[in-house]
Amino acid sequence: MELDRRNFLMTLAVGSAVVAGAGLAGCAPKTKAEAGSAPAGGGELPDSWDEECDVLVIGSGYAGLAAAYEAKNAGADTLLVEKMGTLGGNSAIADGDFAVCMSSAQKAKGIEDSVDKYVADMVAAGLGLNDVEKCRVLAEKSNETWEWTQTELGVEWDTDEDGNVNVIPYGGHNTLRTIHPKVGHGSAIVMPLIEKLEGMGVPMKTNMMLTRFFRDDSGRVVGVQVNDKAKDNDVTTGTPHFIKARRGVVLASGGFGMDVAWRVQHDPHLDETVDCTNQMGATAEALIAAMKSGALAVHLDWIQMGPWCSPDEVGYGKGPSYIDANVAYCPSIDPQTGQRIVNELADRRVYSNAIVENGVPLLQIVDERNIPKWNFDANLQPAIEAGITKKYDSIDEVIAAYDLPADAFKAQLERYNGYVATKVDEEFGKIIPDDAQPVQEPPFYVTRIWPKVHHTMGGVKTDMNAQVLDVDLQPIPGLFAAGEVTGGVHGACRLGSCATADCLVNGRVAGQSAAQNEAIA
Repeated sequence: MELDRRNFLMTLAVGSAVVAGAGLAGCAPKTKAEAGSAPAGGGELPDSWDEECDVLVIGSGYAGLAAAYEAKNAGADTLLVEKMGTLGGNSAIADGDFAVCMSSAQKAKGIEDSVDKYVADMVAAGLGLNDVEKCRVLAEKSNETWEWTQTELGVEWDTDEDGNVNVIPYGGHNTLRTIHPKVGHGSAIVMPLIEKLEGMGVPMKTNMMLTRFFRDDSGRVVGVQVNDKAKDNDVTTGTPHFIKARRGVVLASGGFGMDVAWRVQHDPHLDETVDCTNQMGATAEALIAAMKSGALAVHLDWIQMGPWCSPDEVGYGKGPSYIDANVAYCPSIDPQTGQRIVNELADRRVYSNAIVENGVPLLQIVDERNIPKWNFDANLQPAIEAGITKKYDSIDEVIAAYDLPADAFKAQLERYNGYVATKVDEEFGKIIPDDAQPVQEPPFYVTRIWPKVHHTMGGVKTDMNAQVLDVDLQPIPGLFAAGEVTGGVHGACRLGSCATADCLVNGRVAGQSAAQNEAIA
C-alpha cells in the first residue's frame, strides 16, 4: 500500500490505540499446571477445566453471533465469549450494508447481476490475490443469507416510497447490489442475533479475553484459556479461566486495526499518527494465540484504509455513514486545484491512495436534493452536530470558505453536472445513478475527507468448511474461524459491503461445521 506524504495527516492520534498495542507480544499467563507454551501438537493441558461446552465461539460480531446461532440450532451446547464489556464488536458500529447477488431487491428494480460479476468485482479490488473459490461461495450464498436475516432474524431493510427494498451504489461494484438496513447501522443485524441467542439459551459472557489454545497429544484443539476481566487488551492482566470445547472452537475475534504495535510491523506507514475506524477491541492477541498454536496466517500486510472518513473527528465517528452514502451523487474536490482527482466510486484502495498521494483532504460537495433520503434523515444532522459537515447557501460561499480557485472549480462542477445529465462520467468513469441530479441547487453541504485504517485483510487461512489450516496446509482438528480474523478471502482490498456477506456466510458455515465435528470425552 502506497501511503507516502503522511506528514499532512491531520487526524489526531488515537492515544488509546497505542495502549491497545502494548504488551501484545508478551507471553500469556501460565496454566494452572505452570506449563509453558504448548507445542502445536501437544503439551500439558490445564489441571482442570473451569467450564465445558460443545462449541465455544470467540467474539460477538456478525461472524461470532452467526456461528453461535448455527451451532446451537444444530443441537450443540454453545457458549460465546467476548473480550469487551459489551457485545457486537466492530459489527455494531458498522453501516450494516450487505452486498447481495441475485436478490429479489435487484430483480424488482430490473438490475442484472450474476455470481460471476460479483466474484469479478471482488477479485478486481483484491488485485487477484483472493481465494476465488471462497469469493464464489459468498456470491452464491449471499442471497439465501440475506433472506435468512429477514425470515429468521426479522431484520428490516431500507425501502423506497413504493415499499421496494432499495439497492444502492457502492465503491468498486460495477452493478447495484448493496442493500442498506432500515436502522442505518450494523446493530440492525447484531441486536436481532443477540436476542435470538438469548431466546435459545446461549450464554454470552463479556470481559473474557482469549489468550491461548490448548491442543491434545493428537493435535486437536480441545479448549482455550481466556483471561477474565483483562484490561487494555493486555494479555498479562486478568484471571485465567479454562474452557473445554468438546466439539470445536470457532475463532471470530475480528481484525487488528487498532493494534498499532502490530499493524506497523506489517505496514510501517500505519503508525500512531494514522487514525482508525475500529472499536478499541480490534487488536491481535487472539490471532497471535492461533498462530502460536500452529495456524497459518496469510495476507497480514494488506491493511485497508476507509476513504470516506473525516479528519475533523477521532475514530469512526459520524462521518463514514454520511459521507459514504453520498459518493455516487456528488464530486470530491481537491481544494488546491478545484478539480476531481479520482472516481469517487473506486474501490477503497484506489480511492484512499489517491487522496493520500494528493496530500490534502478532499472536499465532498453535495446539494440537499442529492443526499439519499435515508441518509438525509439518519446521518446528516449528526454529521453537522459533530462539526464535520458545513452548510452553505451558495457555491460562492463554498468557494470563500475553502479558498477554492473559483474559475477552475466552477468549470469542474459544470463538467460534472454534464456527466450527471448524460449518465456518463467522461473523466473517471464513475457509475452515475439514475436518480442523481446536477449538483447546483442550494443548500450545499461540504465535508472534508481523509482515509483511516478500517479493515485488515490478513488472518488465519481456512478451508471451505471454515476449518483453520496449519503451516503444512492441513486442517487443525477442532479449530474453525470466520470473519475478519481470517485471511485470503478479500485479497489486497476488501470490497465494501462484502464484509457483511463474508462474516454471516462463513460464520454460519463455521458454526455448522463445529457442531457437526466429532465430540471428545
